[in-house]
Amino acid sequence: MSLLTLHDLHKVYPNGTHALKGINLDVKEGEFLVVIGLSGSGKSTLLRCINRLIDPTSGSIRFAGKDVTQLSGAELRRYRAQIGMIFQHFNLINRHSVLHNVLYGALGRLPLLGPLLGHFPDELKVEARRHLTLVGLADKETNRVDALSGGQQQRVAIARSLMQHPRLLLADEPVASLDPATSHSVMQYLEKINKEQGTTIICNLHFLSLVRRYASRVIALRAGEMVFEGKPEDITEAWFKKIYGEDAEEVEIK
Repeated sequence: MSLLTLHDLHKVYPNGTHALKGINLDVKEGEFLVVIGLSGSGKSTLLRCINRLIDPTSGSIRFAGKDVTQLSGAELRRYRAQIGMIFQHFNLINRHSVLHNVLYGALGRLPLLGPLLGHFPDELKVEARRHLTLVGLADKETNRVDALSGGQQQRVAIARSLMQHPRLLLADEPVASLDPATSHSVMQYLEKINKEQGTTIICNLHFLSLVRRYASRVIALRAGEMVFEGKPEDITEAWFKKIYGEDAEEVEIK
């Protein structure tokens, strides 16, 4: 069953950059889809169009059978509440505790005043602790997040996103700033969420070794166009050169 369908999606920025050029994509429920390509190929723009952080210039986006391309106001907020987002630079509040950062993922489900005063219902705290256990941080809930390693902070960001109960989880270069061992740790938690909870994931990545290990399907962007769609094992040396350029060399994360 299709969860997300993009049809002839274009994005042209005010400076004239044509970041997406006619993207057609069908994402099935429960997939772990990875997007690859050079920096500037349109990967981040694609994710930001999907969750409507930016508006596409033309084309359509359908989510769970509904056209969401032109949503605004309360309808747009309800749509975004179904989509978790994990960023390269974590986007956490450093001076606050791990538990509170995770709880902030539930803000869309709560009246504003309570969280502003630091008050959250007990049932949400139970849920937040469950997500922290899932990502291996049950013993860190009282720590300030700026006392954690980069990999731990990204796992807090994953737990925070789960507080939205997302049907779709978007991860924009979630391991780009992490060392190889930590990269695998973070990717393993995303894989666990995908397989055990059935959450559909779209993840931007650079390293093909990670793509081959974790993706169920891959698309590649080059200069805003989709130039490859298939299984990770279908990315041959010839395809690698087409996607990244003739002078590119593959770097593995082991």
